[in-house]
Amino acid sequence: MVGVPGRSKACVTCLRRKKRVRLVFPLYGCDLQKPRCGPCRKACIECGGYYRPRIFINNTVQNPDTKVRTMGASCELRHDTFGKKAGRNPIAAESVALLPSLARSAYQTKYLDLFWNLYLPNGVALSPEVTQPTLGGWIGTIQEIYSTEEVLRKALLAMSLAAVGKHDGSQFLKEEGMELYAGALQGMAVALKNPKRALSDGMLTAIRIFSLYESMHGNNDASGLAQARSWVVHNSGDVALLMARTPHSFTTGHAHRLFADGRLHLTLSALRTRKRTFLAEPAWMAIPWSQQEKSPRDHLIDILIDITPVFEDMDIMKSCEHMQQKEALRQQLIARYLDLQQRLVDWNTRFAPDFEPTGECPEVILPSKLAAAHLSTLLWSTQLVVAININLLLHTSENSLVAMDLDRLCGNIVKTIPFFCHPSVGLFRVHLTTYPLSVALQYICDVGAGRMVAERRLLVDCLDNPACVGMRQFITSMNDNLPGFLQ
Repeated sequence: MVGVPGRSKACVTCLRRKKRVRLVFPLYGCDLQKPRCGPCRKACIECGGYYRPRIFINNTVQNPDTKVRTMGASCELRHDTFGKKAGRNPIAAESVALLPSLARSAYQTKYLDLFWNLYLPNGVALSPEVTQPTLGGWIGTIQEIYSTEEVLRKALLAMSLAAVGKHDGSQFLKEEGMELYAGALQGMAVALKNPKRALSDGMLTAIRIFSLYESMHGNNDASGLAQARSWVVHNSGDVALLMARTPHSFTTGHAHRLFADGRLHLTLSALRTRKRTFLAEPAWMAIPWSQQEKSPRDHLIDILIDITPVFEDMDIMKSCEHMQQKEALRQQLIARYLDLQQRLVDWNTRFAPDFEPTGECPEVILPSKLAAAHLSTLLWSTQLVVAININLLLHTSENSLVAMDLDRLCGNIVKTIPFFCHPSVGLFRVHLTTYPLSVALQYICDVGAGRMVAERRLLVDCLDNPACVGMRQFITSMNDNLPGFLQ
């Protein structure tokens, strides 16, 4: 055996740069810090770690006609963050030491697998019957195009490290995830200068990962408001990438799936700012589906998207100083909201999901029921938003125009939250809960403490669940005027 006893203990990179240990060279030598030494951090270069592989040579007498191909070594992967730190590498047959790229691949595979197990409902891939009525289709897209874009690989690995670190209580993994996330953002800035890369599905997927990262791990300030701001910034980047490609770019394949799945969170961002979204333009409503039919979820999101210009026009109406013109705008807005309300009734008649909220958490979550719960809460939330805004526009004598039980709609949403909080739903719940939970909480806040008492108590129990801490923080960041029990 040929080993390395007696050699310098400096990291591989410092040895290569001829910087020995600091005890011998105190001004510039390697300080032996782990996982990265000080000189490498200061120089902003990759630290090669401290492991120098031992080479085992097989001296066993063999048949001279038999070609010796096997050299063994221990295979203990210590740590590697996207190739930044060298671990123990298996010895390859032909090249003696395992190539660093293979060590990186093993490290990435490990944490990506752990992430998908935490993220996916029941830890398994969603079936096509479920991905169409929910928003899980993009998961398959990620897994198929992951290897085509370096920024996407870094972003997904950053997400994986952060999620596993939070789940396992590992501050080290969370910090590594944060550092890799920052590197992915820098990579994005460089990639956007290349027109071909900027318009790729990989870049669009990467920015979706950035948005998801902020919603799950972005609470890094005392007020929590920075999380929502960062989420909105990434959504703005998402919009820019979509508009640069035109609607005809999203008619088939991964591009269509990314577009269809991404409309909900972009619409929520527009609703939050009370500004109309480009998604409401006729071309963006129709062309991406020119080669395939819209799903029930697509039709429902169409209605939600059409609320965004009405929100903006409501604010214009409120600021109007000419009373006659203001009244004309009010009547127009009432008619538009009533049309939206009728479209929701029609949607429910055609596509009513088979789901009944009970307020209880079942033992087993079936994927089909998860999809039905998502569509149901999306419907109830949109009905609630439309009805609330109609009521804001109506005078007392006109209240008969709206005959909906708003408490019941809110109660249905609240009773579904325990379903989404089930451990088997995984981190995927953040996609399913943000919009309906925000709407329900805002309604409960507006009606006051004397109403919705049971629903308020149920929400407290759900949001105190450790599995829902991240969801609670994100929704609080998105809504700075929510009830006190969320603070």
